[in-house]
Amino acid sequence: MSRMLLLFTLLSIVIGLLFIGARLALNNVMPSTVVAYVALRDGDPAVIIHDLTHDFKHRILYNDFIDPTWSPDGKWVAFAELFRYGSDIIVSDITGSQVRNLTRSSARAETPVWSPDGTRIAFSSNREGDNNIYLVRPDGEDLHVIIDHPASDREPTWSPDSTQLAFSSNRGDGWDIYLLDIASGEVTQLTTHSAPDTMPAWSPDGTRITFASRRDGTSSIYMYTLATGEIAPLVVTAHHDDEPAWTPDGNAITFSRSVNTLPRIMHYDLTTGDLTPMDLGETYTDSLVWLR
Repeated sequence: MSRMLLLFTLLSIVIGLLFIGARLALNNVMPSTVVAYVALRDGDPAVIIHDLTHDFKHRILYNDFIDPTWSPDGKWVAFAELFRYGSDIIVSDITGSQVRNLTRSSARAETPVWSPDGTRIAFSSNREGDNNIYLVRPDGEDLHVIIDHPASDREPTWSPDSTQLAFSSNRGDGWDIYLLDIASGEVTQLTTHSAPDTMPAWSPDGTRITFASRRDGTSSIYMYTLATGEIAPLVVTAHHDDEPAWTPDGNAITFSRSVNTLPRIMHYDLTTGDLTPMDLGETYTDSLVWLR
């Protein structure tokens, strides 16, 4: 049994290395569009790396994983590993052959997001009771709280210059979107609505933040413009839509939509207004993030 497990592990590593080699070789000729997302495999959530241009697909490891986030160089993925009573933040190369824990706790650690400069990973955790935002280096060193408040703070997202974090919090009258300036520690409230505003995602050019909100009755996708404070609806339907993410060129938003209780990824073109489902070859797709 142990020999079979070893052979299976080695085969997985070889497949992963072939995947990377093929992707890099083709990328020299034809630049690729690569995403990571969560799909169900054998009934469990697994992180899938998918080269959309060449339709290469690779599963990382064989545990319960959610919330993938790319390193800026595309060589690593961080995600949350689920266990019975909580979750930890894990970093893996895209073959699954180099894996390390960034947290080891009986608490919940989730929604990791890699800073654009590659130096830090932000995540939310209730390791000290209430839910706070933490920073940690990709090697697991210098883990410390960056947003500590008696309320629940979660779902951080980095500004493109790595100087600010947007996050959701219920520190006010309800769930709203806030902004932290890391150097000064100043926190600014961006949205103020009685309905929950959550899951912020920063645009590649740094000018806008998308988020999910129930302000029109169901969970829909909205846009906040930082220069003016204007909030505009992007996709408002009777469906449950959340987890917005920007395409690398900043021209489209993808998000998760619940269809017959199963999540699927939708693509919204900001220029044309076209809304289409993404065909990823999976019946369950969630938490998609783009390699920039």
